[in-house]
Amino acid sequence: MKIAIVGTGYVGLVTGTCFAEVGIEVQCIDIDQRKIDGLKAGKMPIYEPGLEEMVLRNYQNGRLHFSTQLGEAIQGAEAIFIAVGTPPGEDGSADL
Repeated sequence: MKIAIVGTGYVGLVTGTCFAEVGIEVQCIDIDQRKIDGLKAGKMPIYEPGLEEMVLRNYQNGRLHFSTQLGEAIQGAEAIFIAVGTPPGEDGSADL
């Protein structure tokens, strides 16, 4: 099975890593090239106990991938999760 996660903040990175940990191939996509380059180099943008080891293991084993190319990354995905921030509108409602 292959899934894609759009957004590599706390929710996206942790979710994607956990899916990869159970054997699912995961494409994590973000618009921030520096963040993607850092993840590929083993630099974690967030702290969660055990996350760094899980990310490195699954990246090295080919189950966890990082990209800025949305079109390429979602090809063949059976599910796509969107984990990006939703800034509030002026009245406090979600600006979707």
